[in-house]
Amino acid sequence: MRLTARTFGRRHLCAFVVSACGLCIGLSAAAQPAPARAPAQGAVTAAPVRFLVVAAQESILSASVPGRFAKVPANLGDTVRAGQVLAAFDCAEVQARRDAARAEAESARVQYEAKMKLQGLQSAAEVEVELAAANVNKAQSQIRIFDAQLAQCAFVAPFAGKVARVHVKVGQGVNPGAPVVELVGNGPLKARMNVPSQWLAWLKIGDQLEGTVDETASVCALKVTRVSGRVDAVSQTVEIETELASVTGQVLPGMSGQVRPPAPR
Repeated sequence: MRLTARTFGRRHLCAFVVSACGLCIGLSAAAQPAPARAPAQGAVTAAPVRFLVVAAQESILSASVPGRFAKVPANLGDTVRAGQVLAAFDCAEVQARRDAARAEAESARVQYEAKMKLQGLQSAAEVEVELAAANVNKAQSQIRIFDAQLAQCAFVAPFAGKVARVHVKVGQGVNPGAPVVELVGNGPLKARMNVPSQWLAWLKIGDQLEGTVDETASVCALKVTRVSGRVDAVSQTVEIETELASVTGQVLPGMSGQVRPPAPR
């Protein structure tokens, strides 16, 4: 078979085009980045986790009835004992009403005893005795009501601790629900944080984490005491609670810091 010059040129041209296409494909493949390797199973992220220091016991004493403060002996930072009065309303009117109720109760009791004697002499009907007894019960109930109101006049510490904040002053009037005194307990401090859910593969109650407090640069050991039973579906984190097993400096409730996970196991 005879090859003409035109046929020979076409064959060389086709071979050149195929070779050039192969070179372009090779360069394009080389320019693409290599696929990232999947992290090894069980590996833990090294990003620090923020934590917040909280008191084991804390409470905000608030007013349940309207009133005006007659005394506020509590001051910021005071150490108080359980049952100590931190503030008190001016309850002179309630005390006067309670005294009047006690007098009425005593009068009702005397009338009841007189009716009982008259009934023994066949001079009083049974219904009169029952009415006298009802008046005694009514007067005693009024005394209990005023006693309950007087109990609400005094704000006592539910536990031993320190005064974190005082919201009122002597002579100030407040409405129901207004905060009066904030109190934190003297017990061991705790730290709460949201950790990645991957930590559940190795994190157990009793494990210790090393943390650093931002405000004082104190190094502390955090012992895991509680782990939430639910993982947040959005952030993929789980809340845990720890106690400060040891600390190198002063740490107060409200401080914050960060903790880094230990080496992967």
